[in-house]
Amino acid sequence: MADDNRSDTSWSGTWFTCEFAQRQRAPDDGCAMFDDEGFRFSDGRFTYVRITESDETACRGAKAGQCFRRDRPAISITTADRGRLDLGADRIKVRYLFCTQTFYFRDMPDYREIWPDDKRCIWASKRRFYIARYEGDITEP
Repeated sequence: MADDNRSDTSWSGTWFTCEFAQRQRAPDDGCAMFDDEGFRFSDGRFTYVRITESDETACRGAKAGQCFRRDRPAISITTADRGRLDLGADRIKVRYLFCTQTFYFRDMPDYREIWPDDKRCIWASKRRFYIARYEGDITEP
């Protein structure tokens, strides 16, 4: 896992999934609304993040508080470690529950698309992830 300590900042920061993306379809709003769940890719670790204290009501399925606007100036989050991370030039590898899953990615104008290799760990699905970096201020406990 030699790529763990690259100086590349293309994965720095906190990323959230696009609220109006579907399992195999990109968001139709340019990822203007984020889901309440996201990720960090840093220090050789893959970290799950979740926003707290959202009162947004324009979420999918009218589920208040389960999304937030991408341009929101500040958020609070909780985090949980999800495994070892290896960042490559055209892929990422996540080791979790005794299995290493390879994901590929490509940048689009408003988001980054991520999809799993055909050889999948039991915990990985065929789902594609559409994510974008959050640019506001973040508070953690």
